[in-house]
Amino acid sequence: MSKDHTKKEMTKKAVKTSKPISQWGIAWKRFKKNKAALAGLFIEGIILFMAIFGPFIAPYPPNDISAFMEGRTREAPSWDHLMGTDYTGHDVFSQIIYGAAPALQVGVGAAVFSMVIAVLVGSIAGYYGGKIDTILMRFSEVFLVMPAFLFLIVLLKVAMTITVAGFGLGLTILVLGILGWAGDSRAIRAEFLKLKEYEFVTAAKCLGASNRRIIFKHILPNVLHLIIVLITSSIAINVILEAGLSFLGFSDPNIITWGRMIAYSLEAIRGAWWQGVFPGLAIVVTVLGFNILGDGLRDALDPRLRE
Repeated sequence: MSKDHTKKEMTKKAVKTSKPISQWGIAWKRFKKNKAALAGLFIEGIILFMAIFGPFIAPYPPNDISAFMEGRTREAPSWDHLMGTDYTGHDVFSQIIYGAAPALQVGVGAAVFSMVIAVLVGSIAGYYGGKIDTILMRFSEVFLVMPAFLFLIVLLKVAMTITVAGFGLGLTILVLGILGWAGDSRAIRAEFLKLKEYEFVTAAKCLGASNRRIIFKHILPNVLHLIIVLITSSIAINVILEAGLSFLGFSDPNIITWGRMIAYSLEAIRGAWWQGVFPGLAIVVTVLGFNILGDGLRDALDPRLRE
């Protein structure tokens, strides 16, 4: 058997056994090379694990006052209480674990809600242009100039006044979502204005594709990298906003949050530093994790950066 014939057989086998790599496979391959992004994914994996399995992994129940009954309030970190106890004897480490779920619920819930609005408004405005674009962008400017944080405080204050048992996290998610879409919609609109002039859009129109199909099947996948970055950044911002609202007392008092833990630590910040430092670190680490994770996903999903 000749060498040429052997090479041909090997080439045929390689072609048969090789499988095409999907776009998601390429993105995952690029993502794995980014160590910072993997670190962000690891951090958020831990936070998510705490949020889901908090009741099973927390050393103490959320309302445990055994340390208070023993006079061990604001006790320094020890083997019994790894992050010390607060002013009521609650274990700080356990409280941080229980506070992960509300932080993620508000952060992710509000980010997804606002992004749905941003994608709809931005894609329609950018693709159709003209009067539709003008009307939608003027409408978004109302939300951009609105003092969102003050407006949010007013709404939550009203909710606290008219409710007795607490309004939960639903209203916070709803209001943050409604107030947070405007800036993202303008960024998505800018991408649509640019991409709708590309040849693949013109080709789709010539083939008779509907505007709806062009928007969601052709253009939107090419904006996915931007949406990923915007939504991860929005989650980080919402986590900070939720902590700020809790710190100011505009949250359900029946829910354990990191911001409320910091607020309760102010009166003894020097003598019991651990009561406020550890919840603050939890907020910083969570926000940092989402930021570097978003950057990594952007680099992996951006089709213009693929090899």
